Amino acid sequence: MIFRRPELEKDNPIAPEPYVGPRRRLAMARAAALENSSEMGDMKETLQTLVDTASEFLKSLPKVRKPGTSLQALRDAIAEAEQVLAVDSRSKSRTKG
Repeated sequence: MIFRRPELEKDNPIAPEPYVGPRRRLAMARAAALENSSEMGDMKETLQTLVDTASEFLKSLPKVRKPGTSLQALRDAIAEAEQVLAVDSRSKSRTKG
């Protein structure tokens, strides 16, 4: 007599989900949290690089009396990104201190 286990069959749409115990579920959650924190650090570094590069680009442009809407939008975006980075660094210093 052969017992079939449908959860082990490949591409079986009616197979029940395999059981995942509480220890494994917590371990998977911890691993996902660690992965997300490293991605956030990379994202902050990328945002800081982008802000620095955009600021240098704005400084290299000639001065005009009336800036265009796209130039003003770029300035606003840089200011908002700098605020986000500043708030994040302040919140980290409060939690460490």
